[in-house]
Amino acid sequence: MRFPLILLSLSALVLAGCSSTSEDGYSADGSCDGVVVEVNFGDLGERINSCVAINGTSEVAKDLLSQAGVSIAGTRAYGDAVVCRVNGIPSSTEPLIVEGEEPHLESCDEFPPAFAYWALWVKDSDGAPWDYAMEGVSSLQLSKGQSVGLALTLGGNVVTPSE
Repeated sequence: MRFPLILLSLSALVLAGCSSTSEDGYSADGSCDGVVVEVNFGDLGERINSCVAINGTSEVAKDLLSQAGVSIAGTRAYGDAVVCRVNGIPSSTEPLIVEGEEPHLESCDEFPPAFAYWALWVKDSDGAPWDYAMEGVSSLQLSKGQSVGLALTLGGNVVTPSE
């Protein structure tokens, strides 16, 4: 009677192919065996929270952000050293309205204004506090257990990626 044995073997193959990680890369227990990527768009978009695998001992922040579905636009003057736009926000065609400021249309030529900019953050471990990154997305190296995040700061209200 080979039929039940074949079904049992097929079942084992199917179960072996199942992953214990969710679509956002986290394990079933909520842990991340890579780098956590968080993006806080404030009122201008949905938050992103994803766990991205590391290839090797470390990886550049821009590549990890890209793997999490985050597209970055730098400035003409400073390239990726200054993040100007994340997933199209702020728009290049619709003025950004910030209370107390003139409507702003972001050109990504130079530094974004102090009342509307993307801050790049890093965290050394799950329980550690967020700190401003001291490097840009193209040079910042991250290892397993660390987190990288972007948060849109509007009107002087500095927020972290997880706020």
